[in-house]
Amino acid sequence: MFKKIASNTISQIFSKVWTAIIAIFLIWILTKYLTVELYGTYSKVYNYVWIFVFLADLWLYAITIREITNNKEKSSFIVWNVMSLRLVLGILILFLSVWIAFFLPGYNEKLIIISIFISSIFTILQLLNSSILALMQANMKVEYSAFTLIIWKLVNLFWVWSIAYIFYPKEFIQNSDYFSPFIYIMIVWVISVLINTIMNYFYARKIVKFSFSWDFEYIKYIFKISVPYWVALFLSVVYFKMDVIILSIMEPQNIADRNISLYSLPMKIVEVIMVIWGFYMTSILPSLTENFKKQNRQELSTLLDISFKVLFMFSSLVFVLWVLFRDYIIRIIATEDYLSKILPYNSSDAFLIVFAVVLFYFISLVFIYTFVATERQNKLLKINVIVTIFNFIWNILLIPKFSFMWAWFVTLLSQILLLTLWYFGTKDLVKFSFPKKFILVNILFWTFMLVFWNYILSNFKISLYVDFLLYWTIFWAIYLVFFFFIYKKYI
Repeated sequence: MFKKIASNTISQIFSKVWTAIIAIFLIWILTKYLTVELYGTYSKVYNYVWIFVFLADLWLYAITIREITNNKEKSSFIVWNVMSLRLVLGILILFLSVWIAFFLPGYNEKLIIISIFISSIFTILQLLNSSILALMQANMKVEYSAFTLIIWKLVNLFWVWSIAYIFYPKEFIQNSDYFSPFIYIMIVWVISVLINTIMNYFYARKIVKFSFSWDFEYIKYIFKISVPYWVALFLSVVYFKMDVIILSIMEPQNIADRNISLYSLPMKIVEVIMVIWGFYMTSILPSLTENFKKQNRQELSTLLDISFKVLFMFSSLVFVLWVLFRDYIIRIIATEDYLSKILPYNSSDAFLIVFAVVLFYFISLVFIYTFVATERQNKLLKINVIVTIFNFIWNILLIPKFSFMWAWFVTLLSQILLLTLWYFGTKDLVKFSFPKKFILVNILFWTFMLVFWNYILSNFKISLYVDFLLYWTIFWAIYLVFFFFIYKKYI
């Protein structure tokens, strides 16, 4: 079982690492090409559409994996109905997202309305693609989808680069109208995901025959079991995106787009990282579900213990690494405008809070997927409602006075509260205790790394790229020594 999980996870991590690299290059192109305010507009559209993507998703990806795992003989029936449900939801969301945008300040401009419409078409294709991927994941055959994902991202990167440097070079944006290149960038996303969906479809036909079906009783059943999870998960992550919506509405337009841009930069990087390790938990979900169904408590506890350590180890590394090198990264992939102090805060400040949120988010994944595997959606829902209300109220109170930095501080508090409540909520479901020695070793090591590297980076500077390559390499060398000689004893 662990061998299958490892193979499945390695395939996905391989593809996600490569797509992460591609995504960083895409961020580099967009932030260098677009003005700070225009990149804020791009991020605003992206975050707005994401809300509706999640509304249409119903968290059916994980539910479909669980359903196929428990009913392998009904794989075709499950996938056909899920695809039909997702198609209907996608079309409804397309019209809903455009209609609502007409009434929102900061969103009812021609450029943004058209961009939202195009992005919604992307959503429909991605929802269908996700149904196919769920089938592959449940059967632990994700090697091909890992390959097609890289192809999709490369196609997207190539065409965005072509728009920025061949068809509409930066001089055009500065001296004329930016409407056309912005729209073409949005269209590229649709073309890329269409290619990815078609490639996955032809491969997945080897597992089951594909078609659309509408069994009303099963649709009602899948809808009923997915909605509580969907609401709970939506509430647990919505404040990552809701801050942008609130900023767009409550702040003056000229300030709002710049603020959105400044903290969208670290958030885009975070999203790349979050996807990689969200897939780790998705990989072990079939095993968690199966062991809970068989009441194999010892196996469940072992899975959770290993998963917690892996996620804690990785989140600590990500937090320290990106916080230490944040200014280098901003200067390399963006422009100096993101480090300017025109406003009280800049992207460097945003990095600190954003990656602190990520630290707690990764650890929380263990408990989220425990709720899913053990089918305790109602308890998950109650917890997330409490935290979402807490987050929303404090955002409304603080954003008008303190802008995005305090909004993210509230998000950090919300994530810590979620982690605490999720942990206590799963205590009666499966035996799990925090590995205290492991956590202590982590804290001591990373505290040393923070102090040591902060001193080195502040006092021994040569040049941007030399410093980054040299110190980044030495950092990883120290970490690998620590991992192989000390860390592994506690895993």
